[in-house]
Amino acid sequence: MNITGFTHPIHIHLIQFQILDRRPFDLDFYNESGLIKFTGPAIPPEPNERGWKDTLAAPSAQITRVIAHFAPYTGDYVWHCHILEHEDYDTMRPFTVIDPEKD
Repeated sequence: MNITGFTHPIHIHLIQFQILDRRPFDLDFYNESGLIKFTGPAIPPEPNERGWKDTLAAPSAQITRVIAHFAPYTGDYVWHCHILEHEDYDTMRPFTVIDPEKD
């Protein structure tokens, strides 16, 4: 979900993924209420965005959904924006992949 006023190039470390879709939402309403109000249907990726990726464009006021295959590699991963100023400040977001059958 991109709540800024511009597109961010997002990179997920150590895996490749596919873009499922993007769905626009009312950014002003979100900034006022903290609630998501969709303004249109989910939009599939453009032809040049189909296939396996490690970086994607996350447009402003849209939720971008991806799908990835991690198995059998559980553990900690990070994603971050490739805008130079964001990388300079080490603004990475961690997430943990678990095996629900083991954890």
